[in-house]
Amino acid sequence: MEKTNTRFTSLRCLLLLGLLAPASAAMAAGLDYTVSWVGNSFSGASNKWVQNFFIHMNTSPDGSCYTWSHWDEGGKKFGVYKDGDVVGNTNTRPNSLEVKDKAARLWKLEVEYVDPKNNEFDFVPKRITCEGKEVSFPDLFQPTALAVANGGELMVADSLTGPRQQVLFYDVQEPEYPKLNWAFGDYGGIASGKPGEVTPTKFWGIRGIGTDTEGNIYVAMSEMGTVLRKFTPGGKLVWELYGHFFVDVACADPATDGRDVWGIQEHYILDYAQIPAPGSAGVVPRQGESARRFHNPPGVKWVGYSLDRHKYPHDPRGLMFVKQQGEHGLTSPQIVYLKGKRFMFVGGMFASNFINIFRYDDEMAIHSGLIMQWGNAIYRTDLTWPPGKPKGTFIWRDLNGDGEYQADEFAPNTERVHPGPFWVDKLGNIWMAYNFFRYDFQGLDEKGNPIYGADKITVMKPPKGMTKVARVWYDVDTDTLVAADEGSDMRHISRVFICRHYLAGNREAVSFVPGAGKAAECVTAAGDYVFTGGWKERGRIWVNRMGDGAELGVFEPGATVGGVENTGWIDILTGITAFKRSNGEYLVFVEEDYKAKAILYR
Repeated sequence: MEKTNTRFTSLRCLLLLGLLAPASAAMAAGLDYTVSWVGNSFSGASNKWVQNFFIHMNTSPDGSCYTWSHWDEGGKKFGVYKDGDVVGNTNTRPNSLEVKDKAARLWKLEVEYVDPKNNEFDFVPKRITCEGKEVSFPDLFQPTALAVANGGELMVADSLTGPRQQVLFYDVQEPEYPKLNWAFGDYGGIASGKPGEVTPTKFWGIRGIGTDTEGNIYVAMSEMGTVLRKFTPGGKLVWELYGHFFVDVACADPATDGRDVWGIQEHYILDYAQIPAPGSAGVVPRQGESARRFHNPPGVKWVGYSLDRHKYPHDPRGLMFVKQQGEHGLTSPQIVYLKGKRFMFVGGMFASNFINIFRYDDEMAIHSGLIMQWGNAIYRTDLTWPPGKPKGTFIWRDLNGDGEYQADEFAPNTERVHPGPFWVDKLGNIWMAYNFFRYDFQGLDEKGNPIYGADKITVMKPPKGMTKVARVWYDVDTDTLVAADEGSDMRHISRVFICRHYLAGNREAVSFVPGAGKAAECVTAAGDYVFTGGWKERGRIWVNRMGDGAELGVFEPGATVGGVENTGWIDILTGITAFKRSNGEYLVFVEEDYKAKAILYR
């Protein structure tokens, strides 16, 4: 049926466009909701957000931190941060790879870029030189940044895939023979202590370091998301800022009623008592010392980071040319519990050229499976991934449990496979949109990996009236299929079909044209509602009733996130996730990379 306009009074939902932040009440066409965000210390309002991808960071004597990014969707290639705030956007030509010490000697970190034709940010360190002469440093593995400390020591960040993940302070009074005075940070970084648990002195991906005149220490990290921390000379955290998301979205954990929220690498815990509920008025202010230091919005706590590049150097989430370059290969996480164990299924920006599957060991996510949907090379790079991959499409499973890739772990894929969006139902079956079929879950192997096979698929028949399935969602409990027909191309959808009792054999469906019209490109569902968005419609989300497809209204980004003009295009085919909580309210997360976050409609 065609969409219709009816007043909607019972839906209560949260739209997450990044990290949850102070929320404002909003009303549109009878919809009762609040707007907040996850993934960034700032909402994007008042022209404040933490930029994407810190590649360089220098610290001035007054504690101002000057950053350079190879790309920021909102145009903040250069940033200035001070006292836990965004204070400017000035190009001071920051450079973390060279510095002059107090004796005016020039120290350089010489590097080899891993893909020089296509990017200028991923590198392998080669040597450190002083006045052009190579110097050997004791107890140093993988240097990534240089600076001079307030006391004259040479600071060297030891990060990338090395074991340390620390900031080292060297006495260089005799520059040919540096002496390690001390190391700052927990040895092992994010993998130390309880692996994956975020604490102030656990580091990863260090790209900039420095001190101010008072001896305070600054550490900038960038590993698909950016983090900047200030510490006292004694190592106590003063403040932390972060911007976690670029072309990505968050999802609610179905096992904890949405208390836990997951990104590709990030884990947040939400306290809904501290987040304005639908129907409330006003903004909850930041509260307490923890909020001031960590710059978490009310109700949001960042607790986990699930990538360990030292132990798993080929994890695609840590490889820029796989995760972010070209088609931005890893986006849109979905958390599914199989046999009581948590897994994350990850698609891609445009065509979902491969489905990555991760199993969890507490906070750490370990690459568990890979369904390659096309046999071509990765877009816009001369590099190949995964190591040892065969020609054509394939299915990989971590048979020996080491999170790496061995030749005997690859198996052929079905010839029916085609790049495109997918959905994983609660039973572990993977529903593929294009060529409409399903990988049937075959259980877990002895290492705890989900089992899928080319000969274990079910070819599906679309609902009546559909021509080419381009998006798919399925609910096991109600046997309801929501699917969308392709629009002008694979990036667009034309009509959404809702088919009840689908596996029971019904093919009759109600349908509607998405509110974004020809710009529509993503759809998801939860409970009694279907949610759609469009490329150029930015953070707007249309709500339709599951029962008859009737349009009920539109979620509009409010003043909390700076209005619709401060939100970007929804850049991914699966840019919305939705979840119905046990109390009846809904959480809707929306990709919003313009200001490096995800929006939450509640």
